[in-house]
Amino acid sequence: MADVMGTLQRARTLELEVRMQLEHIEMIHRIAKRVRESSNYALETAEKLARLEKQLNDTVDEMCDAKREALRFVSFLSGEERSIVEGYYILAKNWDQLALDLYMSERRVYLLRKSGLAKLVDRYGGGAPAGSADGARI
Repeated sequence: MADVMGTLQRARTLELEVRMQLEHIEMIHRIAKRVRESSNYALETAEKLARLEKQLNDTVDEMCDAKREALRFVSFLSGEERSIVEGYYILAKNWDQLALDLYMSERRVYLLRKSGLAKLVDRYGGGAPAGSADGARI
């Protein structure tokens, strides 16, 4: 049996990790543009950027695999449930942003999330959707 909740949470976690790594790399790029002190420092900065970019590429590959697997589950849902589950786990949006994007209350987002996850767990197995285990704060 597939672990639906673990798969969905892994896709979300990797999306957030990629965002964080990108932000870190962008910051180092800004710093590197200002480097004028020494060629040694510039070389060290370039080497660090190369390592971080390789790590980012590896994480992006892993994230794509995780999202592909998660989308296989999410494709079972339709309509608003799918929009919410996909938005939270695949796009890593928070509940407030989903409610705003979908023009609905946070309470409605929560209820649709709960019913969508219950359908996925019923169909594919895995852990039961807990109220706050995956970051829900409603």
